[in-house]
Amino acid sequence: MTIRRTWGVAVCAALAGVFTLPACSRQKTSEVNPIVPSVKFNRTRVPLGSALEITYTWTLEPGAKPLGQDYRALVHFLDSHEVMLFDDDHTPVPPPSSWQPGQSYSYTRTRFVPLYPYVGEAEVRMGLYPFPGRGERPALKGEDKGFREYKVATLELLPQTENIFLVYKEGWHNPETHPENPAIERTWTKKEALVSFKNPRKDVVVYLEGDTCVKCFSKTPELTVSVGDGVGVRFPIEGPQVFLKKIKVKAEDLGDEEWVDLHLSMNESFVPSKLDPPLNDDERELGLDIYHLYVAEADVVGSPEDVEDAAPLGGAAAARP
Repeated sequence: MTIRRTWGVAVCAALAGVFTLPACSRQKTSEVNPIVPSVKFNRTRVPLGSALEITYTWTLEPGAKPLGQDYRALVHFLDSHEVMLFDDDHTPVPPPSSWQPGQSYSYTRTRFVPLYPYVGEAEVRMGLYPFPGRGERPALKGEDKGFREYKVATLELLPQTENIFLVYKEGWHNPETHPENPAIERTWTKKEALVSFKNPRKDVVVYLEGDTCVKCFSKTPELTVSVGDGVGVRFPIEGPQVFLKKIKVKAEDLGDEEWVDLHLSMNESFVPSKLDPPLNDDERELGLDIYHLYVAEADVVGSPEDVEDAAPLGGAAAARP
């Protein structure tokens, strides 16, 4: 639940039984625990739909007090009217209960910017909130924008057209919402799927986030991602959890044509209605369940963590025209 301070006194009174909100009474002051939240991005001008590498840092000054319990990180991205566009709430690494005075803790996460009908400046706020259970948000050191949300940065959101445009060809089903979370959109492929993008003639990084029904395969699912002139990666999908792959492809491996083909190939596919026992009544051929597929010029995204270099592929992948 997201609460904006512009709701006023009525909201403060209504929520008084949920948790203590110091902003509801400006006469009361809370002792600040000198923990400073901060954030850095791999770029500050970001097109909608693109991948954003976010490095979070929590700096505990020498006088900071141990938190004594675990908290979730609050990360909100707001438009110029202080309306939240999206969030990146998460569990910090390591957990806050282990933080010690005089230490700093940093880690990087990849977030895909959602497609919203908004471009312009976005304000980024951070904080901590108790999880699980009720309690107060701790008062941290920084510019409190209300309700112990601290302004840490700004971003400029650009139109989606600033991205490398992908053309989806054969092997794709229609996008659909996730059955457990309607806010998440996904797209299933068949056993093989093809997408093309205009050749930037520069090194690129391919971001692929997805999963599949591992138990629906007769053997461990294996995905081959091939790009351009027969280079790519091949890897097993060991479990049902969502994976994120970042694959760097050199400019010379994209070929000389105006458009570059990107192939996704599973070692098997399945039809949910024909499994024994049937998974459901879905009669489609399914391979990979994709949440995000994004291609960016390497010099734009910088040096993201966990990037794998595309290598020559043998067999059918290398033989494709």
